[in-house]
Amino acid sequence: MIKINQLKLKVTDPVAKLKAAAARLLKIDEKEIKNLEVVRRSIDARKKPDISFSYTVLIKTAFDEKKEQKLVEKLRNRDISIDEMTEYQEPKLNARIAGVERREFFKDEKNRPVVVGFGPAGMFAALILARAGMHPVVFERGADVDERIRNVQDLWEKGELHSESNPQFGEGGAGTFSDGKINTLVKDKDGRSRFILNLFVGYGADSSIIIDAKPHVGTDRLVDIVKNIRREIEALGGEIRFNTKFTYDKERDKDRKIILAIGHSARDTYEELFEAGLGMQAKDFAMGFRVQHLQSMINKDLYGDVDEKTLAALGPGAYKVTHTSAENGRGVYSFCMCPGGYVVNSSSEDGKLCVNGMSYHARDGVNANAAIIVSVRKSDYNGEQEPLGGIRLQRELEERAYRLLDGKVPVQTYGDFKKDVSSTEESLGKVKPQIKGQYGFSKLNDIFKFEEDSKYASLNDFNETFIEGMENFEHKLRGFSGEDTILSGIEARTSSPVRIPRNEKFESNIPGIYPCGEGAGYAGGIMSAAMDGMKTAEALVKHYNSL
Repeated sequence: MIKINQLKLKVTDPVAKLKAAAARLLKIDEKEIKNLEVVRRSIDARKKPDISFSYTVLIKTAFDEKKEQKLVEKLRNRDISIDEMTEYQEPKLNARIAGVERREFFKDEKNRPVVVGFGPAGMFAALILARAGMHPVVFERGADVDERIRNVQDLWEKGELHSESNPQFGEGGAGTFSDGKINTLVKDKDGRSRFILNLFVGYGADSSIIIDAKPHVGTDRLVDIVKNIRREIEALGGEIRFNTKFTYDKERDKDRKIILAIGHSARDTYEELFEAGLGMQAKDFAMGFRVQHLQSMINKDLYGDVDEKTLAALGPGAYKVTHTSAENGRGVYSFCMCPGGYVVNSSSEDGKLCVNGMSYHARDGVNANAAIIVSVRKSDYNGEQEPLGGIRLQRELEERAYRLLDGKVPVQTYGDFKKDVSSTEESLGKVKPQIKGQYGFSKLNDIFKFEEDSKYASLNDFNETFIEGMENFEHKLRGFSGEDTILSGIEARTSSPVRIPRNEKFESNIPGIYPCGEGAGYAGGIMSAAMDGMKTAEALVKHYNSL
C-alpha cells in the first residue's frame, strides 16, 4: 500500500475530497485508487487564519505491488512511501497448560491470574487474559463506576471524601474522572494503540478518535465504555471484585501470578509491598498548579480570527507549552490540557488535597485549563536513599494545600501569586473559576516554601521557576500570564514518583509479581498505561504457554 503524509484539506472540506487530492499528488487517475484509509488527522495552523487538516492516508491502487513501488520511487517525495497497517495479534494460549486441558487448569483458583487495580493498565491486562481464556480475578479497592459517581459527587458537592472510592480509586482508575485524552508518544509498531481505539469506538466513543492526532473521549463517555469492557471480561469468565483491596501475603501468594496495575495514588499499597521486599526506585516527577484561561482566548491564540463554521470543525483549541529555566535547569511545562473543561477536586486521602482537570465529551465549558508543572528531582527529596521519599513529599504538600481552606480547593489569581498575597473574590477579572468541588480564595505561594534546614529546602526556587515559565509562555500564547489567570492547587499526581523494576519477562524481583502501568512507573496516561497492561498480559500468556 502507498502511504501519504501531510495531505492537506481545508478544515471545512469533506473527507471525500481526499481521494482527488491523493490522485493529484500521485499523478494517477482517481479511478485507480481502489481504497483510501485515513490513519491520522492533525491541525496545521501555521498560516492562520488559513488553517487546514493534515492527513496521513493509506492507499490501495489498482496496480500490483511492484508497480506501486516504482510509482513511489518515481515521485521522489519524502511524504510518499510504501507501508502497511499493522494489526494487533492477540496472544493465543495453548490448548493444554502443564499437561492439563486449559479449561480445567483455570478452574483451579490458584492457577487463575490476579490483576490488582482496574484502571487502564489493569483493565486491558484483564481483557487480554480473559480473551485468551485465563479467567482472571481482578481486585479493585474502589467501587463500580455507578457507585463511584455517587461517591465523587459527595466529594464535590458536600466535601465528603470516600477514602476507597473517589476520583482516584474505582472502576476505570483515575482516567475515568479526567479529560479522557488517549493520545500517546509511545511507538506502536505492533498495533496496540489502534486495537484500544477500535475497542473504545465499539463500546461508545466517537469514531474520530481513531484518526485524530489528539483523540479525546470525555468523562461522560468513559463511564459507559469502562462498564462495557468490564462486562466483556465477565462474560469471558473473568471476575472483578470491587470494594476489595488486595493485600500481598508471601505464603498465600507465592505460587500466584499477579499483575500489579495499581495507580500511583495507592500509596499505602506501595508501603506494604516495599515492606514485603518488592524492589522500588525513586524517580523524577513534576508538580504545580492548575491554570484556567478563557477558552475563547486560547482559540484566538491558536487559530487566529476564524469564522464559526471553521471553529466548529476545529473544536476548542488545545495547547502544549514547555520551558527550561535558565537559572536552575528545571523544566516547566503544561500537562493534561483540558479544553472547555473543569478543574476538579481529585483527593483520595483524608486531610490531603489535590486537583486535576476534566472535560466532558462536548468540551463546551467556558474555560480551558491545564496543569503547569515544574520538574522535581530525586535529589529534592533524598530519593537515592528513600525510594518512597517522593510519596512523602507529595503528602506533605497536599496536607499544606488542604490546611489552607480546610479541604476546599484554594484559588488565587496569577497577579496575586506574583505579589505573594492572598486573593479575594474582588481579585477576579474576566476569568471565573470553573471547578468541580467546593473552593475558596487563598494564597498558594506558601505551599512551596520551606525552612532552610528542611530536607525539601532545594524546592524553595519553585515559585520563581513557575513564574519564569508562565512569563515565557506569554510569548507563545498571548494573555497566558494575564493578571486574571486563575491558579488552583496542588497538582501533585502528574506521574508516579516511584518505579518498580521488572526484567525482560516483565517480572519484578519477587517471582510472580508483574508490575505495569502508571503506578509502576511505565506509563504516563490512559493510552500508554493500557498498552503497558496489554504487554504485561502478553508476557504472562507466554509464561503459561511455557509450562
